[in-house]
Amino acid sequence: MFVVSLVMVSKPPAALLTGVAAVFGMAAALTSPTAAADPAYPTDDRGFVDSQIRCDAPQSAVAFSRTEQSIVAICVDQAGRYQYRGAQVANKDAVLTVVAEPTVPGEFFAQKDGVTYTVTAQNLIIKTDEWVRTEPVLQFGTQPMLAVEMPLSRPGGDVAPVPPR
Repeated sequence: MFVVSLVMVSKPPAALLTGVAAVFGMAAALTSPTAAADPAYPTDDRGFVDSQIRCDAPQSAVAFSRTEQSIVAICVDQAGRYQYRGAQVANKDAVLTVVAEPTVPGEFFAQKDGVTYTVTAQNLIIKTDEWVRTEPVLQFGTQPMLAVEMPLSRPGGDVAPVPPR
């Protein structure tokens, strides 16, 4: 257990807040039960390395997540189609592969045989008509999204020219 004492010093308020935030952030990281117990699984642009929870080339992983019980990758192909690839940590070879959909930024939804799977940075939520299981995320990652230039439209439907860079 950590004991943090605050001492009055003559520093600008912004510097004090930064220092306090750093101390509390460091204490939280050091006391987190998963920080030392569950090291991160290696990942790359296709998901978890040396795992069945990995996107097939030329797909890439837009998100990947690991909980105590499950491991998931959300893949996207060049046509923009999403795929959920998930398994239980205890049986990583029994991979469920189904169509996925982005719902809100950073959240994905998949469904198979009456079971829904919602992947967020905080939780994997598995739901049926009879039960709901929420698994807190131990490891989550995303790949940077590509920016796409869209023409600017003007009232009346005209397209505004995009200024050169």
